[in-house]
Amino acid sequence: MSMTYPILDLPSLTQHELGSAAPLTFDPFYENVDLTPWDELASVKSNQVGAMQHDLFSFTAVKGVTYYVFSTSYLEPTRIIVYDNLGRPIGADNETDGSSGMHYLPRLFAEYSGTMYVDAGWNQGQTELGLAVSLKVFGDVDTKNVAPPPVLPPVSTMTGTAWADRFVATRAEDLIDGGGGIDTVAYAGTRASYNIIKDGDKVRIWSIPDTKDVDTLRSVEKLSFSDGSYDMQYGDLTQSLYVAYFGRAADVGALKSFQSQLAALGAPANVNDFSARYAKDASVKNLIDSFGLSHESKALYSGDNKAFVKAIYNNLLSRDADQGGLDFWSNAIDSGSLTRANASLSILAGAQGNTSAQGLADALLLQKKISVAANFTLALETFDKGNRYDGDFAAGIARKLLGAVTTTTDAFDFQDDVIDAMFALPPPRGVPDQAREMPFAAHEALRDAPVIELTGVGGIADAFMFA
Repeated sequence: MSMTYPILDLPSLTQHELGSAAPLTFDPFYENVDLTPWDELASVKSNQVGAMQHDLFSFTAVKGVTYYVFSTSYLEPTRIIVYDNLGRPIGADNETDGSSGMHYLPRLFAEYSGTMYVDAGWNQGQTELGLAVSLKVFGDVDTKNVAPPPVLPPVSTMTGTAWADRFVATRAEDLIDGGGGIDTVAYAGTRASYNIIKDGDKVRIWSIPDTKDVDTLRSVEKLSFSDGSYDMQYGDLTQSLYVAYFGRAADVGALKSFQSQLAALGAPANVNDFSARYAKDASVKNLIDSFGLSHESKALYSGDNKAFVKAIYNNLLSRDADQGGLDFWSNAIDSGSLTRANASLSILAGAQGNTSAQGLADALLLQKKISVAANFTLALETFDKGNRYDGDFAAGIARKLLGAVTTTTDAFDFQDDVIDAMFALPPPRGVPDQAREMPFAAHEALRDAPVIELTGVGGIADAFMFA
């Protein structure tokens, strides 16, 4: 068993202590299922006198699952400590307070399947009364196989022609370069059975049940699954338009609808050619101008045209517009020679085609943002969370995610942040407003909390008080 987490400078458990640990059993967790990422719960509570004398427990961890440990007692619990199957200390809550009478250990990623031990650190105080204590271990099963597994050297290499090619994925690590034409790679499972992550023109795809087969695709426009096809041909163009105009990733339904409309128009897939098409194709013009008619657009851009141009620059390039660019674009909109939607498209095309030092940096940043936006939408579909990505609050989460992207971001490594953002989305409409805002507040609380140094898989939780 190979494990990479550090062994803490704390005493290990003795064989006697290992044998005395009380086992905990996981059951499905349904309470507040729309407000937390947790799927299972193992817990114990007591109000017996002297309960603090037995606060060592064991549970069976599953590799890839992220665990959250909460301990409550009458007085603030002493430090929670988690031990591996050999009794070595591998995680501690570093004495940060969750709330009065509680400590918690967030984001404990299991690197192996087997026994773990928890010292709850209960403290009933010096009293003869039976004061309540509890330990809860939550499991976030959805984190299994979320992070990209290591990519092994390809066993199967396939190269396409200048025409439309169809490839069938093998059980090996496939490296597929489609070449020219509209190329398709076929997979045996359903769409939801695969994780898909992209960075620029490179796509990685692997089966969720079996992470040993990681395929790398280039110049592949379509994916075929047992329950339908997935069209990537206009994915980057659609995401770039959403990033430019709304500062966020496209939602699942809008992405598919926009891709279908672009395909029906026979539109070019790159931004520069698409921008040129705007001036001479009424259908393309109407499609782009529809951005400016949306409720979201009116809410975002209620100020004057200079404020609008500044916002587009920040959405796309995470910087303020230079004075010359600000004056040029705002004057063009003021004069009526450009609509706001067309201006955002033109600024986008200019950012991708500028060969100056600043322009190349802008183009790189934009490519990173488009990749992260695409991965966010892909994750929504893989984990069937598309109905959560709705409304201003959810859009704000996506904007915050893209705002963290820099020119040095590796979209594959950034996937943990994408998954964090996805699970921080509020539950679907119909849940009370107060509850809808809880997940992101909880996510932010844990984002600022020290992370247990095991692995980097993240999650969300709140400082809930458990009775």
